[in-house]
Amino acid sequence: MITYRDYKKLGYSAVPCEQFARFAAMTEKAVEKFTDCGFGRIGDDINVKRGLCEICDVYYAENQAGTRLAGFSNEGYREQYFEGAGVNKRVFEIIQLYFPRKSIFRGV
Repeated sequence: MITYRDYKKLGYSAVPCEQFARFAAMTEKAVEKFTDCGFGRIGDDINVKRGLCEICDVYYAENQAGTRLAGFSNEGYREQYFEGAGVNKRVFEIIQLYFPRKSIFRGV
C-alpha cells in the first residue's frame, strides 16, 4: 500500500493527511478489481506508485464533488444518470497508463 509520505514525496497534495487512509484503501480495492496484482505484488515501481497517487486523487475529487442528481421522473418521462461509471473509467485509464501491461490482464 502507498503511504502518505510516498504520496507527498511524489508531489501529490490533494488528499489531506487525516483522510488519506480512506482513499488509499479505496485505491487498493480498485487495483485488486482491475488488475492481476494485489498490493503485495506491486513492488517499488515508481510509475505504479504515481498511478496509485492519481487514483487516490480521483476518488478524493469525486468525494468532494458532493451529492449529485442520480435521475428524475416527471409524468411518465424518466432519466437516470450513472456518475460512478465515469470514476471507474478514469481509474481504469490511470491503471492502463501507469501499470505494466502484464499486470492489467486478470484472466477468465
